[in-house]
Amino acid sequence: MKKLVLLIYYVFPTLFYAQVQQYTPKVNLAIETYAFLKGQSFALQTVASQFPELQSNVAAAEKSAAVLFGRAERNIEHFLKEELKNSEFQKLQYTLNSLINKQFKHPIEKQKHALDFLEKVKDRPHYISDTLLLKGIISFAYYDAPHQEIADGHIEVFNSKNHPKAPKTTIKLYLPKSWLAEEAEMPETIQQFTSHYGKGNEKFLIVIYNLPEEENNFTLDKKSVLGMISPETKVIRTENVKIDGSPGMMIEVEETINSAHNKMKVRMLQFMVVQKKKLYCLQGSIGPVEVSQNLDHKIKKYEPLFRTIAAKTQIDN
Repeated sequence: MKKLVLLIYYVFPTLFYAQVQQYTPKVNLAIETYAFLKGQSFALQTVASQFPELQSNVAAAEKSAAVLFGRAERNIEHFLKEELKNSEFQKLQYTLNSLINKQFKHPIEKQKHALDFLEKVKDRPHYISDTLLLKGIISFAYYDAPHQEIADGHIEVFNSKNHPKAPKTTIKLYLPKSWLAEEAEMPETIQQFTSHYGKGNEKFLIVIYNLPEEENNFTLDKKSVLGMISPETKVIRTENVKIDGSPGMMIEVEETINSAHNKMKVRMLQFMVVQKKKLYCLQGSIGPVEVSQNLDHKIKKYEPLFRTIAAKTQIDN
């Protein structure tokens, strides 16, 4: 086993991924990430077993990696147990263990290879060049507390300067590193971001509307905000907020969508502010999901993240 690092970071996830059936993109991301993490955990055990004199080094590497790697592994196990049938999860575990035993049947040839591997693990995720794998680790590490990803410094900064959809406005947002930035079809939507590197159903949108000339005296308050909402949209609550020091409004709504096959719904938190004849809307959403699904728990889980993004937003006209 000459290249322990390459084995864990490239070969093992590919082999494991080929063994399992296709699920949703988010479940597939969880499985690939889980395979990497379990392979790394077993590699650490192998090093400690084969080189007893390195047990303190292994303990240091495990401690350093526990913040992201250990947390991600635990959260993925919880997520997969919720998403898969018990028989499917058991089959997954069996396949994973079989591949682990197969890949680690040969001993590590040199202690130097083991030491190099331990140094890489201590470096946490900075050495992982596979973007999807890195995003998977970070996103599932904070699966139980999405707002903590920003608090811990895993941030991507979006700046609309010179963006074709916002030529006279610069808006800066601080978003989770694991979310994927995508162009949006609607002309008013400057950019959209999707959780789990585009595999999740949580989104954050930047929307800017130019107010018409006749709205020179437009005041953003509960009455005007409710007037923008269609009768089919369920209003849950409104709240006064501040965005970049300016008074604004937050509104929570649930919107029903008639798709080709069945009815779906989306729960949204919209943070709005008016500056220089422009209405800025920062929208965090969950869905679409089936109308029978209760989204109360999920919106409570993601509300701290949506509020954090809105609170840190900077607008420069």
